[in-house]
Amino acid sequence: ASVTPEVPWGFVCGYPTSNGDLYGGAMYLPSAAQTPQGNAIRLASTKFGNGQTLPFTPCKKGYIPVVNKSRKYACPLHNSQRERRFKREKSVFRKGEVPLTTFWDKYEYEQDHDDLNQNKV
Repeated sequence: ASVTPEVPWGFVCGYPTSNGDLYGGAMYLPSAAQTPQGNAIRLASTKFGNGQTLPFTPCKKGYIPVVNKSRKYACPLHNSQRERRFKREKSVFRKGEVPLTTFWDKYEYEQDHDDLNQNKV
């Protein structure tokens, strides 16, 4: 995804929704094939769909893994739903789901190093 001030890490939520645009439709893949987002769309559509599109419409709102030192599970609209489901399923990520610990650990590592660097000054 694209990095913007609203989406500083460049990730989208991806929570399955009941309406909206299909993500990764065949018309997007050839033109986007050389971008990181295009490659991610292609991989996701191959893994979860028919190789051309996903079988559901995902949320495209920005996902920020940590806000005010609090771990987030999805965008602000879907965070509580995904967190409840995650905890209900004994904190196990579903097959094909990117473990959010990847993002959380990266953020916490960067924060720790920022703190160490500031203390050296």
